[in-house]
Amino acid sequence: MSQPRLSTSASRSPRRAAARGESGSAYILVLLALVVLTIMGLSLAFMTQTEVQIGSNDRVISRVFYAAESGIAAAASKAIVSADYDAHTYVFKEPGTVPGLDFKSSVDVSPVLPILDSPCNLCEINNAGTYSEKSYRKINHAVTAVATRYAGSDTTPLAQKTLTAMIEVQPWKAATEAYKPIDDPVQLAKIKF
Repeated sequence: MSQPRLSTSASRSPRRAAARGESGSAYILVLLALVVLTIMGLSLAFMTQTEVQIGSNDRVISRVFYAAESGIAAAASKAIVSADYDAHTYVFKEPGTVPGLDFKSSVDVSPVLPILDSPCNLCEINNAGTYSEKSYRKINHAVTAVATRYAGSDTTPLAQKTLTAMIEVQPWKAATEAYKPIDDPVQLAKIKF
């Protein structure tokens, strides 16, 4: 008893039918993979753009901070070197900017105001017999600098930073002009401490 043999054409027909039913599935899988890769690429592009913007903002904030710090250093230098305790405004233009986008920083510095005036007990110059008037003192000063960054002629600030510092100087002779802002409420309001 021999078993009936299937013809070769009969054995191939189920495979061909399956192959014909799956002919579009590779196209759909490729399209799905392309959609996933496109979404990943766009999200990476947006993340990179956000990181660049964050870095740019950080650079602007750092520049404004250092401009305010420079204003405080300039005020301290003027007070120590030339006894100039008045308020000042400095404008710094940024070199090498794109024409039409002239970036500049404006630094408004408050008067350097003495807030603590005490005898300089550690100063040898105040010892008895040397200088009997004991005019040298230990004086703490307060100063505030407000730095603002602008672009071109636009008056809307890009960034602003306020710094306040306390400067202690000893031995120091008390200067009467340093106490003038106490009587001027506008100048006194500029100092934030």
